[in-house]
Amino acid sequence: MTKKRHSASKAFLPPRMGEGAAGMMEPALEGTGKEGKKASSRKRTLAEPPAKGLLQPVKLSRAELYKEPTNEELNHLRETEILFHSSLLRLQVEELLKEVRLSEKKKDRIDAFLREVNQRVVRVPSVPETELTDQAWLPAGVRVPLHQVPYAVKGCFRFLPPAQVTVVGSYLLGTCIRPDINVDVALTMPREILQDKDGLNQRYFRKRALYLAHLAHHLAQDPLFGSVCFSYTNGCHLKPSLLLRPRGKDERLVTVRLHPCPPPDFFRPCRLLPTKNNVRSAWYRGQSPAGDGSPEPPTPHYNTWVLQDTALESHLQLLSTMLGSAQGLKDGVALLKVWLRQRELDKGQGGFTGFLVSMLVVFLVSTHKIHTTMSGYQVLRSVLQFLATTDLTVNGISLCLSSDPSLPALADFHQAFSVVFLDSSGRLNLCADVTASTYHQVQYEARLSMTLLDSRADDGFQLLLMTPKPMIRAFDHVLHLHPLSRLQAACHRLKLWPELQDNGGDYVSAALGPLTTLLEQGLGTRLKLLAHSRPPVPEWGISQDPPKHKDSGSLTLGLLLRPEGLTSVLELGPEADQPEAAKFRQFWGFRSELRRFQDGAIREAVVWEAASMSQKRLIPHQVVTHLLALHTDIPETCVHYVGGPLDALIQGLKQVFPPTPVRPASSFYEPLQERSSLLPRLDKPCPAYVEPMTVVCHLEGSGQWPQDAEAVQRVRAAFQLRLAELLTQQHGLQCRATATHTDVLKDGFVFRIRIAYQREPQILKEVQSPEGMISLRDTPASLRLERDTRQLPLLTSALHGLQQQHPAFSGVARLAKRWVRAQLLGEDFTDESLDLVAAALFLHPEPFTPPSSPQVGFLRFLYLVSTFDWKNNPLIVNLNNELTVEEQVEIRSGFLAARTQLPVMVIVTPQDRKHSVWTQDGPSAQILQQLVVLAAEALPMLEKQLMDPRGPGDIRTVFRPPLDIYDVLIRLSPRHIPRHRQAVDSPAASFCRGLLSQPGPSSLMPVLGYDPPQLYLMQLREAFGDLALFFYDQHGGEVIGVLWKPTSFQPQPFKASSTKGRMVMSRGGELVMVPNVEAILEDFAVLGEGLVQTVEARSERWTV
Repeated sequence: MTKKRHSASKAFLPPRMGEGAAGMMEPALEGTGKEGKKASSRKRTLAEPPAKGLLQPVKLSRAELYKEPTNEELNHLRETEILFHSSLLRLQVEELLKEVRLSEKKKDRIDAFLREVNQRVVRVPSVPETELTDQAWLPAGVRVPLHQVPYAVKGCFRFLPPAQVTVVGSYLLGTCIRPDINVDVALTMPREILQDKDGLNQRYFRKRALYLAHLAHHLAQDPLFGSVCFSYTNGCHLKPSLLLRPRGKDERLVTVRLHPCPPPDFFRPCRLLPTKNNVRSAWYRGQSPAGDGSPEPPTPHYNTWVLQDTALESHLQLLSTMLGSAQGLKDGVALLKVWLRQRELDKGQGGFTGFLVSMLVVFLVSTHKIHTTMSGYQVLRSVLQFLATTDLTVNGISLCLSSDPSLPALADFHQAFSVVFLDSSGRLNLCADVTASTYHQVQYEARLSMTLLDSRADDGFQLLLMTPKPMIRAFDHVLHLHPLSRLQAACHRLKLWPELQDNGGDYVSAALGPLTTLLEQGLGTRLKLLAHSRPPVPEWGISQDPPKHKDSGSLTLGLLLRPEGLTSVLELGPEADQPEAAKFRQFWGFRSELRRFQDGAIREAVVWEAASMSQKRLIPHQVVTHLLALHTDIPETCVHYVGGPLDALIQGLKQVFPPTPVRPASSFYEPLQERSSLLPRLDKPCPAYVEPMTVVCHLEGSGQWPQDAEAVQRVRAAFQLRLAELLTQQHGLQCRATATHTDVLKDGFVFRIRIAYQREPQILKEVQSPEGMISLRDTPASLRLERDTRQLPLLTSALHGLQQQHPAFSGVARLAKRWVRAQLLGEDFTDESLDLVAAALFLHPEPFTPPSSPQVGFLRFLYLVSTFDWKNNPLIVNLNNELTVEEQVEIRSGFLAARTQLPVMVIVTPQDRKHSVWTQDGPSAQILQQLVVLAAEALPMLEKQLMDPRGPGDIRTVFRPPLDIYDVLIRLSPRHIPRHRQAVDSPAASFCRGLLSQPGPSSLMPVLGYDPPQLYLMQLREAFGDLALFFYDQHGGEVIGVLWKPTSFQPQPFKASSTKGRMVMSRGGELVMVPNVEAILEDFAVLGEGLVQTVEARSERWTV
């Protein structure tokens, strides 16, 4: 089995790098583990070939090793030292750039296609002049790609071939990246088409759309094109573009986007300043202007969209002048585009596009913060540093060097736009469509990335540029507003008429800013970051009407929460007599009430209803739905909040972890008076499962302890008996003592107290030679005792500290364990190993921040399990930050040297640096591979469910195990499954398990750890472990999955001593033994009589 790589960006990213040689594929998981331990000597171990897929150092001859470096190599090393952190980083960056760049062959094919497009565009026939509202001349098979609302508009239109066809954008600069190669082509419309007042009332945009419609009709008939369709430019509904793709095998090679634009200097710049109005209220609203002389509202976004079309060529010239011969700058732009794409920051309307980062690089070059000789990596660092430290929502920047007094001031732009970055003309805001939320998200990501780069981590490149950060995995809670048409009512409620007029009726864009501001104010200290995502409007055919605003999917908001303020149920307002109290009451509506506090103050306050921790985590849901209903008329039914669907599974897990107090009903048991305990009755269903909680009690060291292992055990047993006596006599507790532990019943909980003596593991290691010399050697007994009495308490206290710091940790760990066990693989993974994998998500969350909700933590758990290279890397869990960077490097080196002696899955902690104690007994290579495959399949399925705006559907789907992979299914009777109610799918009806609902004193000790399916599994493994593997979900599973071992069906030579489960056959004149499948299946049923309902054999999966 070879491990698959699952990455949202696999289409355009090179093979995973960062854990060894660049470009090395992640290897299979077989071939490591216990096999290496069988080598009896060092020589034999060295003589064996390396395990398949294990990374090995390159072996060089002596001459190659000591050869003098050439001048070229010395220069390369010097460059690497100056321009990069390390040689590995340089290799990784070069490999990535090679992967995302266009090859020369493809460039030649694209150039040939562009020449063909140019020839066809200039040959499109002209159309005589008609009124703009008279569109009868348009052919039947094409629709105008624009919402013409209101329809009546002055002006005339005629079609003439473009005066000029120019390629603009990143293709000519050499900074476009795969896989989506888009080439932007500007079509300069002849002056004869346009009229003086076309800047008013969408006239220019109507003509632009009609121009495209006529072009589309003629180009669609040409056999050169495989597809001709419309799309919106950066999501702007007033600016469609025409997309052309070649026919045949090159269909996915390139998309050519045609953008009609006015002749240079056609529009007077002074008419398009952000303070001017170019959409008249009387025309747009159909009302006569107010007679009170109030000025028209400015239309800054509308003006910017016109200006953008006039500046296409000047921007290209500026970029080519600055980036032209500087390969390092181009590499930096390509890396920044990959960085943006991995974080989904460049998508949809208002995204932080590749064009913006290109212009940002130009700005930093012009201000001497970047030099043209820098490497791509240094450019990436410089731009991220600038973004992390500069807030363009407060202090805008400008490429304009002119001191012309007629140019508008930066303050004018700040008044009209959230984010300000002016181009070289000083009139066009390049960030006009970028919202404050998006820019703050870019800033936040840049700060995280700089912290990661400054840490100089080995896998920094991998985390920064190769790890996708989809919204559902990056934000703790996500909410979908659906349907979008509800935002129309919100615009009316918030009185956003000027914004609607400015945005051409796009009520989603108009409402977005006020909406995010409202939620940021309401969530206050609970919120670290609020982001929004609008899916790009899909392309549409030329014969279809353009999509309406409500058809562009849903508006998705991501909430990144602060764990410290998240679970507070109180919003504290001002004192009742303060002037701010009225504002507080207006903001919170009927939720606000006067309360007297312990200090005597009478304040306005809002109290949220939440009892359990999971309900407190969902207080943001209450805040969001209340504020949206109160201020924007968006009802709760239109807010699909995704923050707690998985919490329902954790609620169900309360019976799983942690234990709940029990009070057994005596009717389910027969009391054994001589043992003062209970025995389950055969005629009743199996009683509830009771698991004791282990307590390790370390005794002080003393010289009076014996030095013999057996004597120590006897002294310990005496302590256990005496402890039970004292607890019974002095505290009246029900106790049961054994030689190894004492069980104590208190308030319905059972505690299992183990006495530990600190020197006992060392005594068990002592081995005496025939000469009387004593040496220390690890034995299975000493290792087990050391793990249970020394390492387990240390790990428990470290994880308890982590839980205090990150309250979501327990929820993530419980979900992770429940999922692994639901896949029937729980027996191969210890609780501690899964706790440590969950802890890694909080201690090493890069490139994310530690999760604040179980949902996002579980998604990251699935991603980590499915993508981590378990074969070539240990998972280092740096509890309490005890391991230094140098020690971690040393651990990795030691791991590679001793790989064949280590388990398949290696988890390293500060207390366990070499042996991976918690994975010594499993999983095997095949089981880990199965878990990796299951996690890789579950992750996209669960993410798709959670991102569905209509609601997540059945969230338990990913927890149900795939049963089609098993050869035999043994179905069990629910009557005898004590943990039946803990199943993933809660049974509609279950059996009474003999527990009384009212708490009260219990005089008898319940039966501990009584689980018939587990006892049955032990018998199956003992009897048939050499022929098959058995899988079961111990938390209420009704099915045992059986897989035949591949070797079990190979004929064996006849031996009278090993005929168990086999029958004798004659093959080729020799007696051989093969498994007697029918008898084995019958034995399965006989062994589990009363517990087993049916045994299903899937004979199509195996043959004898």
